[in-house]
Amino acid sequence: MSDEILQSAEGAAKAAGEAEPVTTVAGAVLGAFFDELGKSENLKDKAAKLRTLVLGDGVMAEPAIRAILFPDAS
Repeated sequence: MSDEILQSAEGAAKAAGEAEPVTTVAGAVLGAFFDELGKSENLKDKAAKLRTLVLGDGVMAEPAIRAILFPDAS
């Protein structure tokens, strides 16, 4: 997608008073996944940490994800 088309879509969404569009499909899918994980009481903390790690920090390394999912396995 060209930058002009993306900027045009963002401008239209802002003008319409809508939330800014998600910039990647992967980000939207992962965000929805972490939302669903967060609905489970047992995974609420892990979902928040995974969201920060993957979407916030951009880390997709297996050791970092395993450390969050299985903290006692070290």
